[in-house]
Amino acid sequence: MTYRAVLFDLGQTLLEYPGNTHQFWRGFLERRLADMKTEFEGIAPLEHEAPAFVEHAMDVMWPERKVSMSGRSWHFRERLRALLGHYGCTDCDAAELERLTDVFYQPIGAGTRRYPETLEVLEALRAGAVRMAIISNAPWDVPGRLLVRDMERCGIAGFFEAMVMSGDVPWRKPNPEFMWEAARRLEAEPSECFVVGDSLRADIAGARAAAMRCAWVRRDATEMAGDDPQPDEIVVNLSELSVVRQR
Repeated sequence: MTYRAVLFDLGQTLLEYPGNTHQFWRGFLERRLADMKTEFEGIAPLEHEAPAFVEHAMDVMWPERKVSMSGRSWHFRERLRALLGHYGCTDCDAAELERLTDVFYQPIGAGTRRYPETLEVLEALRAGAVRMAIISNAPWDVPGRLLVRDMERCGIAGFFEAMVMSGDVPWRKPNPEFMWEAARRLEAEPSECFVVGDSLRADIAGARAAAMRCAWVRRDATEMAGDDPQPDEIVVNLSELSVVRQR
């Protein structure tokens, strides 16, 4: 089947983000918040010492300490406002919130690398006149500009006609609105779109909800559970995708 558009997840699909930010997210968050305590102290008086501050910040910024699969985003600046508000800072300067966001994200972006086959696959799809979009749940819903910066540094930003990122829109995958928004921007129908991603619960479930066909990129030994959504294809790298081999 020929597709008009391919919607790519970003992290662990096209770009490899550091393992400690993807597989061990909670531990990474705790370390980042501990490292940033002095940054927060410059804005609001913190009543907690470092361990208690981290515990409190996790409760506020990541309720129930689990990735939200509700399909709604909570932008990072709002997470920051919620945390600082608990310490009496209710009128935070927008520029200061942006600076804190950059500080938080810096070690994530610094460790990002392009997978070996990514560039060749994107070039092949572009040569075949396939339109492409990014559909990404950003870490803690940070602004999409930070992910675009990663893409520019890795030399892939210019391949995409649309970028839908949870830090810029009201949704997170698996909300089908995420996929439909990318299709709208590419002027494609859901039946003309093919979704590629590494997360069964976000990418594949979202594609199914949006009535789009999809491929699961399984780069490790992860096994599917009985209640996992079923992809149309399973590949170990992007070069195996049918939309690429048909070109």
